[in-house]
Amino acid sequence: MDDDELIRRELRSAREELVRKRARQSDDLPASTSQLPLMPERDDAFLRLALMSVEDLETHINRLERDLTDLKAGIDRPDVEIE
Repeated sequence: MDDDELIRRELRSAREELVRKRARQSDDLPASTSQLPLMPERDDAFLRLALMSVEDLETHINRLERDLTDLKAGIDRPDVEIE
């Protein structure tokens, strides 16, 4: 699996987790930020997203979107100097 697909999968999982957390907040259910709720539809590769707060998820989603845009523009590894 290439970087583009990995970022897309993580972005999709982060967005789904954000929707779950916002739905719980709007239902006035107690937020579970210190425990990992058991939900079978979560992607096992991204379970750490369940432990993030809404604000952290929003920041993470913005970063993933930026990374995806950079990857499409040909900026593959910004930490590596071009010779």
